[in-house]
Amino acid sequence: MPPLLCPSPDIIDQSFPRSNDDLDTVKAALGVLLDSIEEGLCTILLTQVLSEFIVQIVEETFAWEKLETYPDLHLVYRVLAEIGLQPRGVQRVNVSGVANYVAHPIPEGLECGDFAQRWSEEVGRLFVIHSQCCTRGEYFIGIACTLAFAGKTKGKYNNPDSAPTFPLAGPKEIKCLQDPLKWDIPDDMHRRNVSFKDAYRRIVLLGGNVHKPSGSSHYQVQFPGQRTWTLDRNTDPIPERFLRQLESITGEKVEVVKYVLLNGTWPQRIPRLPSRVII
Repeated sequence: MPPLLCPSPDIIDQSFPRSNDDLDTVKAALGVLLDSIEEGLCTILLTQVLSEFIVQIVEETFAWEKLETYPDLHLVYRVLAEIGLQPRGVQRVNVSGVANYVAHPIPEGLECGDFAQRWSEEVGRLFVIHSQCCTRGEYFIGIACTLAFAGKTKGKYNNPDSAPTFPLAGPKEIKCLQDPLKWDIPDDMHRRNVSFKDAYRRIVLLGGNVHKPSGSSHYQVQFPGQRTWTLDRNTDPIPERFLRQLESITGEKVEVVKYVLLNGTWPQRIPRLPSRVII
């Protein structure tokens, strides 16, 4: 699943356009953002409140008289409607259950009006949930920077107190975000032992090709483009420290390696976000 991007408040709130230049920036950013969704590079993440706001401004508050001053506003509203009203390429979450949170900083240069404050609160709640789902310093959610997606220099947050934030991301930064899916691994996997037989029979699922020894107990397991891993029939079960050597070879954590060797299949991929918040 592609990384999750929550739009900046100035992408969503077009109820009061600031200038035609600002509208041009938003239009350009939305175009690149939609292209990124179509190419499978990112998924838009909206909280229920933000999603409902988009629906409201598109369906209820569009002022046709603004088109004379802002002729491109209709196009922007159409794109917002595509994002807010259709399920493709969009993930929605309900974060209303988070009570203890810190309002998330908003990007520099934006007025801290009613909607920006609402966005700040919603993303602050989302940050609490995200922090419970991954290790510190890793992010599978970013904030889509309007400037960066419009081809301009990536912006910064208005953050004088250095509060923790989601990374601001443009097209170049998407690849730095983590996968929003994780392997579904039992909690006790670290306690389970992998036998020689398990590894010998199933190492092929991890990409290994076993070469039988001649007059030795050491089996050489060759991985394409990687170093050889040694499997010894006299070492049974296989020590955890030996299995950890497969992390750098396979690119998977030892818990995933053990699951594959023990079960003969890959684990399922499930969302990092808890099911209770996913709509």
